[in-house]
Amino acid sequence: MQKNEKKPNVTVPASQLSQGKARLSQPPLPSHVSLLDSFLGGGLGWGDLSEWGLPWGTGLRDLILPFLVSAQQGEQPPAWVLWVYGQKDICVNPLAWHARGIRLEQLRFAFSTKPLIELKPLFLSGFFRVIVLDGVPRLTDEDYAFLARQARRLQQHILVLHPYTLTTAHGNVWARIRINCWRDFSHQHVGITLLKGHQQRQLLLPFHNFI
Repeated sequence: MQKNEKKPNVTVPASQLSQGKARLSQPPLPSHVSLLDSFLGGGLGWGDLSEWGLPWGTGLRDLILPFLVSAQQGEQPPAWVLWVYGQKDICVNPLAWHARGIRLEQLRFAFSTKPLIELKPLFLSGFFRVIVLDGVPRLTDEDYAFLARQARRLQQHILVLHPYTLTTAHGNVWARIRINCWRDFSHQHVGITLLKGHQQRQLLLPFHNFI
């Protein structure tokens, strides 16, 4: 993601997004990056909420794309993904994502600073298998509780991405896992610190795993 790019034409009003039914639980959603999946205990759990610290300007949102590709390729018909971004000057390059294996036909973007109000019907539906909330401001404990409850009820995975590093001083009881990521440009590595979900630990991965 980069600032000051033209908004993608795949962003649609919330009223145009469909709804669907909940699905049964299944094995975790993998990234198919073997070291990362092992680090996460197999991947991201269906029915769970995860929280990510991904500072702007370092290309760290590329870490999320393999999970989206896996979700879309792992089901027939391909799973639908919703990406909600909460800052007007932040958007994605759809053609670049398509080149990475994302099916744009099953992906929708929406801008909202209050998605649990403006897009609430989408969180009551199981249509979107994966939901990403990127840079959405002022999520409360009640918001997280609602998101975790809906993810569990509908067997979705919801990712909450923050444009800053998470701290252990401010925890989140509703997130199954909490992760901080950083970029080592000198060695072209991505560092991943697991704050919650398993024993606290770190992983270094070559950045080319995600591009």
